[in-house]
Amino acid sequence: MAVLLEVKLGPLSGRKIPLSAGQTILIGRAPDRAQFAVPHDNHMSGIHFAVEYGPTGCRVIDKRSTNGTFLNGKRIDQALLSNGDEIRSGQTVFRVTIVADGAIGPPASPQPQSAPTPGYSSLLTPSPSRPSPGPVMETLPAPKCVIGGWSFARVPPDWEVKEGIGLLQKVPGGGFQSNITAMEERLGGGITLQTYVEAQIKMLREYLKEPQIDAAIPPKIAGAEDSVGVEIRYATKEGQTVHIHRIYVRNGHTVGVASLTTLETELQKAQEAFQGILTQATFIPRQ
Repeated sequence: MAVLLEVKLGPLSGRKIPLSAGQTILIGRAPDRAQFAVPHDNHMSGIHFAVEYGPTGCRVIDKRSTNGTFLNGKRIDQALLSNGDEIRSGQTVFRVTIVADGAIGPPASPQPQSAPTPGYSSLLTPSPSRPSPGPVMETLPAPKCVIGGWSFARVPPDWEVKEGIGLLQKVPGGGFQSNITAMEERLGGGITLQTYVEAQIKMLREYLKEPQIDAAIPPKIAGAEDSVGVEIRYATKEGQTVHIHRIYVRNGHTVGVASLTTLETELQKAQEAFQGILTQATFIPRQ
């Protein structure tokens, strides 16, 4: 028998991880430590959980993660896995499939559209389509940060580039660092930008405790055919208020997400930096 982990929801949706008997894989946010890394998921720990395929079956083991590992909605330390189980770590959900050896076939069929969450139709109405950027692209300077189809030509002096992830605020003497991440993924057949954002909001409501989610006016991003802006605000167990500002854009069948995460005490300064960075950003997915 073989085990297949498929990213059902999150930055790397559609990616698959096959495991054979005797194999163990570490999953987390840190590319230098995790064997399968999800660097764009800021709610994951560096090493979040492990999946171990031993003689008694396949087991998921939480690796003392900050935000916990959940199996079918229940927080666990470790548990045996069954076919169809779902593992959630941070904002990423993995589906477990147990198959006969050699039976791992082509990628799963695209997920069907889900019904919009009541009360969010106006929030998630994409902005009107815009023409291909063409001339706008020519006026932008050379990018300083490139992540997939995202290109950022402007990086403020108090921010630094983290290759493959995004931008990180420089904080002399330590302390919380605001960050800007970027990612992209293909939209399956029949899945619209609105459906995608609906699923993201549903996941946030399941993961965060009483988040406040509001619409935000998305900026014009060169290359985007339509876009949606969302602002998320929630309180941590330590009493800090975290703000997440996300811009969702679509180009063809690919969606891109640029996300600012900061504390309320740093909100104004961080948002100004984010807005400035997006004024010279483009989203042109690689073919």
